[in-house]
Amino acid sequence: MKKDKKHQIMHLLRLVDHMMKCSIDRRVKITGLYRSQHRMLMFLGDYPDCSQTELAEKLEISGAAVAVSLKKLEKAGYISRQCDAEDNRMNHVVISEKGKAAIEESKDFFNEMDSAALYGFSEEEIYKMEEFLNRILQNKDKINQVVKKSEV
Repeated sequence: MKKDKKHQIMHLLRLVDHMMKCSIDRRVKITGLYRSQHRMLMFLGDYPDCSQTELAEKLEISGAAVAVSLKKLEKAGYISRQCDAEDNRMNHVVISEKGKAAIEESKDFFNEMDSAALYGFSEEEIYKMEEFLNRILQNKDKINQVVKKSEV
Protein backbone atom coordinates (compact mmCIF):
# COMPACT_ATOMS: atom_id res chain seq x y z
CA MET A 1 0.00 0.00 0.00
CA LYS A 2 1.23 3.47 -0.81
CA LYS A 3 2.58 5.64 1.97
CA ASP A 4 0.08 8.40 1.02
CA LYS A 5 -2.90 6.04 1.48
CA LYS A 6 -1.69 5.00 4.95
CA HIS A 7 -1.28 8.65 5.89
CA GLN A 8 -4.74 9.45 4.52
CA ILE A 9 -6.35 6.67 6.58
CA MET A 10 -4.62 7.78 9.78
CA HIS A 11 -5.58 11.39 9.03
CA LEU A 12 -9.22 10.30 8.67
CA LEU A 13 -9.04 8.49 12.02
CA ARG A 14 -7.72 11.68 13.65
CA LEU A 15 -10.51 13.72 12.01
CA VAL A 16 -13.18 11.31 13.26
CA ASP A 17 -11.65 11.37 16.74
CA HIS A 18 -11.62 15.19 16.72
CA MET A 19 -15.22 15.35 15.47
CA MET A 20 -16.41 13.00 18.21
CA LYS A 21 -14.49 14.89 20.92
CA CYS A 22 -15.98 18.20 19.77
CA SER A 23 -19.48 16.71 19.82
CA ILE A 24 -18.91 15.32 23.31
CA ASP A 25 -17.48 18.65 24.48
CA ARG A 26 -20.59 20.51 23.25
CA ARG A 27 -22.86 18.04 25.04
CA VAL A 28 -20.82 17.90 28.24
CA LYS A 29 -20.69 21.70 28.37
CA ILE A 30 -24.41 21.63 29.26
CA THR A 31 -23.55 19.87 32.53
CA GLY A 32 -20.97 22.50 33.52
CA LEU A 33 -18.24 19.85 33.60
CA TYR A 34 -15.10 19.50 31.54
CA ARG A 35 -14.66 16.37 29.42
CA SER A 36 -12.07 14.95 31.85
CA GLN A 37 -14.44 15.36 34.81
CA HIS A 38 -17.28 13.88 32.81
CA ARG A 39 -15.08 10.94 31.81
CA MET A 40 -14.26 10.35 35.47
CA LEU A 41 -17.93 10.50 36.46
CA MET A 42 -18.82 7.97 33.73
CA PHE A 43 -16.01 5.68 34.89
CA LEU A 44 -17.22 5.92 38.48
CA GLY A 45 -20.68 4.97 37.24
CA ASP A 46 -19.24 1.74 35.86
CA TYR A 47 -16.84 1.11 38.79
CA PRO A 48 -18.39 2.70 41.89
CA ASP A 49 -15.98 1.08 44.39
CA CYS A 50 -12.88 2.38 42.66
CA SER A 51 -10.22 4.05 44.82
CA GLN A 52 -8.48 7.30 43.84
CA THR A 53 -5.31 5.34 43.07
CA GLU A 54 -7.22 2.96 40.81
CA LEU A 55 -8.90 5.92 39.10
CA ALA A 56 -5.51 7.43 38.32
CA GLU A 57 -4.23 4.14 36.91
CA LYS A 58 -7.31 3.31 34.85
CA LEU A 59 -7.71 6.83 33.44
CA GLU A 60 -3.94 7.18 32.97
CA ILE A 61 -3.73 10.49 34.84
CA SER A 62 -1.87 11.64 37.94
CA GLY A 63 -3.19 11.21 41.45
CA ALA A 64 -3.19 15.00 41.78
CA ALA A 65 -5.40 15.33 38.68
CA VAL A 66 -7.82 12.78 40.17
CA ALA A 67 -7.96 14.71 43.44
CA VAL A 68 -8.66 18.01 41.66
CA SER A 69 -11.38 16.50 39.45
CA LEU A 70 -13.04 14.73 42.39
CA LYS A 71 -13.04 17.99 44.33
CA LYS A 72 -14.78 19.76 41.42
CA LEU A 73 -17.28 16.92 40.99
CA GLU A 74 -18.00 17.05 44.71
CA LYS A 75 -18.41 20.84 44.71
CA ALA A 76 -20.84 20.59 41.78
CA GLY A 77 -22.90 17.97 43.64
CA TYR A 78 -22.20 14.98 41.38
CA ILE A 79 -20.39 12.94 44.04
CA SER A 80 -19.57 12.88 47.71
CA ARG A 81 -16.58 11.39 49.47
CA GLN A 82 -16.89 9.38 52.65
CA CYS A 83 -14.08 8.13 54.88
CA ASP A 84 -13.63 4.39 55.10
CA ALA A 85 -14.84 3.09 58.48
CA GLU A 86 -11.77 0.86 58.82
CA ASP A 87 -9.10 3.11 57.30
CA ASN A 88 -9.39 6.90 57.64
CA ARG A 89 -6.77 7.37 54.91
CA MET A 90 -9.19 5.90 52.35
CA ASN A 91 -12.10 7.77 50.82
CA HIS A 92 -15.05 6.12 49.12
CA VAL A 93 -16.59 8.07 46.26
CA VAL A 94 -20.38 7.98 46.28
CA ILE A 95 -22.31 9.15 43.23
CA SER A 96 -25.18 11.48 44.13
CA GLU A 97 -28.61 11.42 42.53
CA LYS A 98 -27.52 14.36 40.38
CA GLY A 99 -24.49 12.34 39.29
CA LYS A 100 -26.58 9.25 38.52
CA ALA A 101 -28.96 11.36 36.43
CA ALA A 102 -26.05 12.89 34.50
CA ILE A 103 -24.62 9.42 33.83
CA GLU A 104 -27.95 8.10 32.50
CA GLU A 105 -28.47 11.17 30.29
CA SER A 106 -24.94 10.78 28.96
CA LYS A 107 -25.42 7.10 28.20
CA ASP A 108 -28.55 7.95 26.21
CA PHE A 109 -26.67 10.71 24.37
CA PHE A 110 -23.72 8.42 23.55
CA ASN A 111 -26.08 5.74 22.23
CA GLU A 112 -27.73 8.31 19.95
CA MET A 113 -24.36 9.66 18.84
CA ASP A 114 -23.04 6.15 18.11
CA SER A 115 -26.13 5.38 16.03
CA ALA A 116 -25.77 8.66 14.13
CA ALA A 117 -22.06 8.10 13.48
CA LEU A 118 -22.64 4.57 12.19
CA TYR A 119 -25.81 5.39 10.24
CA GLY A 120 -25.91 3.57 6.92
CA PHE A 121 -23.31 0.97 7.88
CA SER A 122 -24.35 -2.67 7.63
CA GLU A 123 -23.87 -4.96 10.60
CA GLU A 124 -21.10 -6.71 8.68
CA GLU A 125 -19.31 -3.41 8.01
CA ILE A 126 -19.52 -2.47 11.69
CA TYR A 127 -17.98 -5.81 12.70
CA LYS A 128 -15.22 -5.36 10.11
CA MET A 129 -14.50 -1.83 11.34
CA GLU A 130 -14.28 -3.11 14.91
CA GLU A 131 -11.85 -5.79 13.77
CA PHE A 132 -9.68 -3.24 11.95
CA LEU A 133 -9.63 -0.79 14.87
CA ASN A 134 -8.73 -3.56 17.30
CA ARG A 135 -5.84 -4.52 15.04
CA ILE A 136 -4.59 -0.93 15.16
CA LEU A 137 -4.81 -1.04 18.98
CA GLN A 138 -2.82 -4.27 18.99
CA ASN A 139 0.00 -2.36 17.28
CA LYS A 140 0.45 -0.18 20.37
CA ASP A 141 3.89 -1.65 21.12
CA LYS A 142 5.10 -0.94 17.58
CA ILE A 143 3.77 2.62 17.81
CA ASN A 144 5.52 3.11 21.15
CA GLN A 145 8.79 1.87 19.61
CA VAL A 146 8.50 4.55 16.92
CA VAL A 147 7.85 7.20 19.59
CA LYS A 148 10.81 6.05 21.71
CA LYS A 149 13.08 6.05 18.67
CA SER A 150 12.09 9.65 17.92
CA GLU A 151 12.81 10.74 21.52
CA VAL A 152 16.48 9.86 21.20
